[in-house]
Amino acid sequence: MFSPLAFPSGLVVYEMMTYSPTPAQLALVPFELYREPLVILAIAEGRELVGDDKGENESVLSEGVSGGDVQSAASDDALDSVLRSVMELKEQYSTALVHQVFVFNCDKPEIAFPPSVVPVPSLENSKTTTMKTLMCDLTSQLLAEMTSYARSLQALPNIETPKPIYNEGSQIDGHNSSRPGSRISSLPGSRSSSPVPEPERKKNRQSMLPQVNSVSEARSREGSRTRPQSAIYSTPPLTFDEINGVSGRSTPASTSEQERPRRLSREKIQVQGFGSGSVGERARNKAKGRIGVVIGSMYLLAGRWPDAIKELVEGAAVARANSDHVWHAKALDYILVCMIMCAWGGMDFEIPQICYPLGDKALSTPKSSKNTPTHSAPDLTSPVPGNSTNRLVSLQNLCQLLPDLVNNILHLYVRAATFTADLLPQICFSESTIRFSKLLAIIQASHGTLNDHGLRRVVLNADEERSQDTIPIQFTSFPTRAEIAAVVFRAMPLSIAEKLLDVADRVVILAGIASVLSVLGYHRKKAFVLRELTSALLPALVQSRKDSAADLGVHPAASLSSFDLNKYGTGLEEDFSGQDGSENGTQGFLSMLSQVYGVVSADSSENKIITSGKQARLSPNDRPTNPARIVEAVGNRAIRQAVLRSFGNQVLKLDILRTCINVCEALPDFQGVLRFSSDLLRTVGSGIAPAGDSSDGAPMLPIEDQVRLSQNILRTVGAAKQLGMEHLMTEYWDEFLLRKVEIAKPILALTPTTRDQADLKVASGLSIEKEKSPFLFNPFSKKADSSAADIVLVANEEAYFTAVVQNLYDFDLEIEWIKLDTSDTTFEAKADNVMIGPYRTQAIQMNGKPKHSGALKVEGCIAKIRGCHERRFPIYEKPWKYKQSVKAKRLGLAASTIETTRPVSVTSDLTRSQRRSVLKGPDPSNLSAKVIPPQPVVVAHAVSSTQSAIMLLEGERKRVKFTLQNTSSTTPVDLLLLAFTDSTSPSLQHALANKDISAAEIYEAELFSYRQEALRWIRVDDHSEPSIPPNGELTIEIEVLGKPGLTYGTVQIDYGHLGVPRSEVSGQFYTRQVIVPFTVTVNASVSLAQDDFLPFTGDFAWHNQRNQSNLNNSAPSTQPDKRLRAFSRAAPEVKNRFQSLLQRLGLGAQGDDHCLLLLDFHNSWPTPLRLSVQVRENLSKEPANPDDHWKRAYTVYEIIQPGHTTRTVLLIPRLSVQNPYASIPSLNPANKRQYVVSSSKVSPEAELASREAFWYREEILKYLRATWEEESTGRKGDIELRNLRLSARMIDAIKLEEIGIEMTLSPAFPEEEGEGSPSTETETVVTQTGRSKFLVPQETFLFLKTRVKNRLPHPIHPLLRLQPALRHHPYNIALDLSKKFAFNGLLQQALPLLEAGEETEVELGCVFLCEGEFEVHAIVEEVRVWKPPLEDEEGKGKGGRKRAMTGDLVGDKALAGRTERRIWGCREPCVVFVRGAVDGSEEEEKRESGSGEG
Repeated sequence: MFSPLAFPSGLVVYEMMTYSPTPAQLALVPFELYREPLVILAIAEGRELVGDDKGENESVLSEGVSGGDVQSAASDDALDSVLRSVMELKEQYSTALVHQVFVFNCDKPEIAFPPSVVPVPSLENSKTTTMKTLMCDLTSQLLAEMTSYARSLQALPNIETPKPIYNEGSQIDGHNSSRPGSRISSLPGSRSSSPVPEPERKKNRQSMLPQVNSVSEARSREGSRTRPQSAIYSTPPLTFDEINGVSGRSTPASTSEQERPRRLSREKIQVQGFGSGSVGERARNKAKGRIGVVIGSMYLLAGRWPDAIKELVEGAAVARANSDHVWHAKALDYILVCMIMCAWGGMDFEIPQICYPLGDKALSTPKSSKNTPTHSAPDLTSPVPGNSTNRLVSLQNLCQLLPDLVNNILHLYVRAATFTADLLPQICFSESTIRFSKLLAIIQASHGTLNDHGLRRVVLNADEERSQDTIPIQFTSFPTRAEIAAVVFRAMPLSIAEKLLDVADRVVILAGIASVLSVLGYHRKKAFVLRELTSALLPALVQSRKDSAADLGVHPAASLSSFDLNKYGTGLEEDFSGQDGSENGTQGFLSMLSQVYGVVSADSSENKIITSGKQARLSPNDRPTNPARIVEAVGNRAIRQAVLRSFGNQVLKLDILRTCINVCEALPDFQGVLRFSSDLLRTVGSGIAPAGDSSDGAPMLPIEDQVRLSQNILRTVGAAKQLGMEHLMTEYWDEFLLRKVEIAKPILALTPTTRDQADLKVASGLSIEKEKSPFLFNPFSKKADSSAADIVLVANEEAYFTAVVQNLYDFDLEIEWIKLDTSDTTFEAKADNVMIGPYRTQAIQMNGKPKHSGALKVEGCIAKIRGCHERRFPIYEKPWKYKQSVKAKRLGLAASTIETTRPVSVTSDLTRSQRRSVLKGPDPSNLSAKVIPPQPVVVAHAVSSTQSAIMLLEGERKRVKFTLQNTSSTTPVDLLLLAFTDSTSPSLQHALANKDISAAEIYEAELFSYRQEALRWIRVDDHSEPSIPPNGELTIEIEVLGKPGLTYGTVQIDYGHLGVPRSEVSGQFYTRQVIVPFTVTVNASVSLAQDDFLPFTGDFAWHNQRNQSNLNNSAPSTQPDKRLRAFSRAAPEVKNRFQSLLQRLGLGAQGDDHCLLLLDFHNSWPTPLRLSVQVRENLSKEPANPDDHWKRAYTVYEIIQPGHTTRTVLLIPRLSVQNPYASIPSLNPANKRQYVVSSSKVSPEAELASREAFWYREEILKYLRATWEEESTGRKGDIELRNLRLSARMIDAIKLEEIGIEMTLSPAFPEEEGEGSPSTETETVVTQTGRSKFLVPQETFLFLKTRVKNRLPHPIHPLLRLQPALRHHPYNIALDLSKKFAFNGLLQQALPLLEAGEETEVELGCVFLCEGEFEVHAIVEEVRVWKPPLEDEEGKGKGGRKRAMTGDLVGDKALAGRTERRIWGCREPCVVFVRGAVDGSEEEEKRESGSGEG
């Protein structure tokens, strides 16, 4: 009847099932015959059944009878076990048509197995036997049995429509309900080592519902089926009375509910109502149509699709004529399946007329008298096409008809339930609706066409890329996605129908609906259905766990560690692990569900560092060559998680995650529990890197729930470890664990400082250049800074790190270990067993020792948190928070993806992965350090001063010694540099930073800070560089100066190891510092209290010079020695010491211009001090040694009693300053700028006066110095004289005139002076009685010589004006000289240009006509202001422009900016005493009186 010869192109498609159908599904037979297993296939291992010895005698077995003498008892037991298993299978699945056992790797062909046992040789011994031949033989046997089964069905008077049955969740017909997860992997008792069958629970997963032990009673039917006569076993017994010799099986005595309709239908006898229109005739026609539909379904299963269409069309016509709506719809359903199978097989087909709605005509199709199938068997993957034109036309017509056909079928099901008593079971209606909806969805996804790609998806469920061989035709009348979704939701069981469904059937229905919604792209609707699925599945799983716990003898709430892997098989560990990698597993299903709701899950593929194996270890391949890839992946993951947190409803997310956790706990699935627990913590977390003072990082979950989740993770990991699954852990839930890594600041003595060759050169030449420029930068004068930008570590020395981690959750976080992730694989800084408190940021201290020199880069850390995989954490030091856009640019699930840049065009070659996100992720940071070679370590000790304290007087100097010891045993110190700091430096620096102080004050502060050093190194040998060998010592001597305000001082010793001479140093080197502090107490000694300058006449100098001249004339040979002695001896300490000073005037190189200096010194020390004040003369040449000047100076000594003030009177030479208005310089070269804008608010006149006082004071200090000495102790020191204060009167007394005017009188006829008489003083015509006083006779012709000297730094155009006048008379009488004074020439005359430093002399003939006292005043006035000549070409700029005046405008006002003319007068007028004709005695008296007045 089902012979394949009638249709060679047919195919039999097997669906392999590892579980038994539910009773509700078995109740649909024969309405849906495919619900019942038709073939029971078992697998056995041949090597365990038959011995491998070649001399062993084989037994010839027949069914139930041993065929010979058995040599091996083990082999006989194994074969008997197989036979018993076959018997049990036939008893358990009595309604199955074929029971077959495949014995693989059976290489004993001489053994005779029964027909139900098929030996399969091993691969190397297989010649003709293949799996294809085995399946062909199996199919042939199945088709033969189907023929007998069809004959028995045709003999039935009627087939009842299946009715819904209630499922109480208990046993049905004495057997437990099953679920699709049940499976039979091997035959019980097939192993030689286990001859006794194992318990039923060992054949099933612990997470599955209990398996049905036997459902043969539910599937038994009345009447025997026609079996082949050659069958060894007869039909299994159908009633309890027919069971012979079977014990231990509980079979109900009564007939099952499934068989009762069939028996009643055979017992009914119609006794009336004969005829075509009678009720009996209509019932017989219904029965005939139903049997035809069943036979057509068998043709469909047998692969004879044209015959199936024929039978189904006839049955559908009968059912439609008799208003048998259920069978009519089922026939149309089968016809649709047959057409799809024909199209998938590549054959032509025609749409039967019965498929069209009533009143419609068939579409115009090519006429064909019959179906013309192809004669080649189609392949499952690539069917061989027949007539492609007719096939495509038929497919097109089928696509147009399909919506109406599906609607008609579903309408018939609903109509049958409404108008007849044929209420179709819910599972049948739901699966049909799902099947139709999926077909419509696939066609809708293919733009309304059903091509080869769609056919493969329908038949084989193959998700392949759609082929582009055909152009899709879009039908506007085809149902839309929303309409198809409305159809599939009709399959959703109602609340009343849920009671009629088994849990497994309900799960299958909901999963089918979700599958169709996934094809349609309604992922959120799919998630809603899947949520209902988990709600239906969870109670059954919990009940299954309770049953399993009862079998184990433990409480259901006990730990999962109660499961013993060794007891329940090795497969349980694989089930618990859940790491099958399949997307169809439980975790894949739950992950898909949670993903739709926007749950924040971890993507372990980006940062997972756990490799295969039981032990958690760091994979070598996980450390990438480019560390930025890991950091970028973590940043992208943080952005993606932040987007997911802003998507969806938080309450729904938490509900879904709790459901997933409950499902995984009920299975039990350790990996799922860990995964979804961490996902829940990750979802409720803030996912931000908060600032230190922010409180925005708190998770949105109560504290109790957070603690419960953390404990659940730890408990699950502990249970997994007890089961031997050491690698089972979860991913940590916070990406911002590590917030900061910094190197702890080392102590100052161990901090390396970076130097370069230029610093070494400056420090080496600093002692030589200090006198020229004391402000040369000393790079070694600063203290070592451990917080510098370049962090330097030393090899083989401990380095301490601080890692700042955060815990934003309200439970303790236990870190098993954490270590730094560095670029140097040999460096390791690690901390163990760290506990981070709830919701806080905590610092973790780690230390490590670098082994080699080079670069060290800290990129993050690798941490192992308890219960989590070890992973890398980048450093996120800056705060980061996701800012959600206020504009809703995307809707639906698209809002859960990262927003990328603008959409690319069709021609762009950028893939989706190459589109960059427009969101700015967290900014990672790193820590870079440089590891240098080993360095020496020096310590200072043995300081000579007690407790490093020194007591000094102002100006006193004292020396201190200390010892430096090199504690390094391998590295010497070949670089040793000293720098000093003291307490006066900060105050002076603060004063220098003040912009409101004058330039003179700035100069004083700079001079006091840098010229007068408080500390100075006294080197023993200036030619050799100091060094310290390993474990050696060196003594350093320091001189301390007592400065006012000095309270402490420090000696900074910079040392290092160069390894080469200093001249060969190239690049950078490193030094360390040792600081030796001193406490200094400076007490007051002798200080300058007050000063004053008074003018002094030059007559004393003139008399000394005249006496010296007379002495030289009398004894010329002894003159040089006496003059030197006069310079060298000091003023005697007697009362007439001032008289001795007057006797020295005019004998030095300075001349006869002096002024009187009064200095008041005060003694603040409680003991008497000896004062010494030295004044030196100005020599024309600078000596080689600066102290040579002071050898010729005279000294004044005084003893100052404690608390007393003494006055010292000194004579100092008057001074001349070339440019007293020049700007006050700065000792710091950094302050010397070309353009100076004065910040002073004083007037220009006051500024000029200040500058003049400054320069004259500087000149005065060159001639003075003072010291003190304590004679009792020998202590001595210098007195600070820079606090001299000069007023305008003092400056006028000390300074030389800018234009020097000197007048002398001489006889007009000197040749007459000595003619005929000796040249004696008493007989001279002109007698000089003082420097500017003359005694002349009356009416004598004289020459008045006026000498003008220019001491200005520039030339002048002078005009000399002489003003003779009577002395001691009123102004109007004094100028009346008409009869008293006569002169030959002009009293006012212009002089030629007088250069700087040049002098000129003007003579004027005169005669005094009367006796008396005259005085002649001289005035020099500028005729015009001198201007410098224009610069020559060399002085011009490159463009020929005159150089700008960039000098100080205030200081050079007298030169460049001056416009008025100046006038200078003589300091002393020329006084002339005119005598008359008197004798010699009177003349002598007048001469003496004149000298006395002088």
